[in-house]
Amino acid sequence: MTEWDSAQEVRDAVVSGETTAREVTLAALERIRALDAALHSFITVDEEHALAQVDELERRSAAGEDPGPLWGVPFSVKDLYDTRRVRTTYGSRVFAEHVPDADAEPVARARRAGAILVGTPNTPESGIYLRTVNDLQPETVNPWDHSRTPGGSSGGAAASVAAGLTPIAIGSDGGGSVRIPSALCGVTGLMPSRGSVPRGGGSVGTRRFSAAGPIARHAGDALLLWRVMSGPDPADPLSQPRFLRAYNQPMPTGGRPRLRWLGDSGVPGAEDDVVAAALEGARTLAATLRAPLDEPATTLQAPRFADAFYDMMQADRVSTGGAELYADPERRTLLTDYSRHQFEKGAKVTGADYSRALEVQLQATQHLLGLLDEVEILLTPTLAFVAPEIPAGPQALPEDARRGFVAFTFLMNYTGFPAATVPCGTVRGLPVGLQLIGRPGSEELLMNLCATFQHLVCPPPAPDTQASVSVDIK
Repeated sequence: MTEWDSAQEVRDAVVSGETTAREVTLAALERIRALDAALHSFITVDEEHALAQVDELERRSAAGEDPGPLWGVPFSVKDLYDTRRVRTTYGSRVFAEHVPDADAEPVARARRAGAILVGTPNTPESGIYLRTVNDLQPETVNPWDHSRTPGGSSGGAAASVAAGLTPIAIGSDGGGSVRIPSALCGVTGLMPSRGSVPRGGGSVGTRRFSAAGPIARHAGDALLLWRVMSGPDPADPLSQPRFLRAYNQPMPTGGRPRLRWLGDSGVPGAEDDVVAAALEGARTLAATLRAPLDEPATTLQAPRFADAFYDMMQADRVSTGGAELYADPERRTLLTDYSRHQFEKGAKVTGADYSRALEVQLQATQHLLGLLDEVEILLTPTLAFVAPEIPAGPQALPEDARRGFVAFTFLMNYTGFPAATVPCGTVRGLPVGLQLIGRPGSEELLMNLCATFQHLVCPPPAPDTQASVSVDIK
């Protein structure tokens, strides 16, 4: 076995004795050393603690413990989630030497399932930016083309998985931050239903909208990691399952999901060949499933809801710790320009603004339910363009450019609906993503459809870096 192809294969090889958790972990660390100097996808790589976890796993195995679903699988955690005894910076110079005493709950669950944490991938400060750039280290680049961005804010996690550094990673998605970089890097990512994965144990952020989500080359691995992370947590009342059942509906007779295509977000700047590639993927999936595909002449109407979404998001960043960071003169000087800008904008949101945004949130929920009327799944491009080139000069991203990035993604964060992105080929040599959107509680359906698409239609592509290093883990 010279390289893993999936987390499931790694786990099965370790459990069967074909290889060991130590050999697999050392192989992952070797790939990171060989490839990440060019990608800058990790902030922290912690070999000492990774191998200590391997020792603990071997003790658990010797004691007769049943192997968990991720037994011996190397994984990484976006540097916004607390990782016990491993440096967690939140992408900020303010927290450059921060070492948490406890794991965030999704991280703890992955470790209990037998996964081996090898490090924390790069993130913009507090997950605020749509490029993976901060003041701690060089900007993360896209493994398909190092002159281009992997997007953000889970760009480090997506780039590292695309390059084969680990088979799975935990990211976070507050407006598209798992799905956008996953699409730009040619991997699969899931933004779960609100409450299906517990919150907490992380940085300043959009806790109302953000969710921990899996990133993987294979949709089956992403589903496996989501199953490990999901489930109620007494510390997070929103993680209780009762509301997730509210929108669950039985499949139509015959078990074939009904699909609807929406290729226009309402935001200008779409690249026609990218939208066409996603539409071809949607039609091919429908034909493979022998499922009907509705193609109405309508748009997602993203601009109708964007201002209210940003009011709530920016205010939430201030209320979850941004105000304290900004108010401290010493800490404020350590913040990135984009963080200061976001905190300043959030502080100007009034109570009346927030109340109006809550009303618009209800309208957005009704809008999505209307789009899902008589179908189970909406299909869209994840983004309507390929990975942009990284601009020269200071960190800068105009608000109109930001809205183009999230045009097809933010509504699901706003409303709590789950959405996944799956690779559907390349355009001009760069990956394109197809987004699947369902009602709350439909993660299993979404990811099984993604897995079917990858297995029967479009196997996951790989950049040249995936094949550039072969490590023997036998």
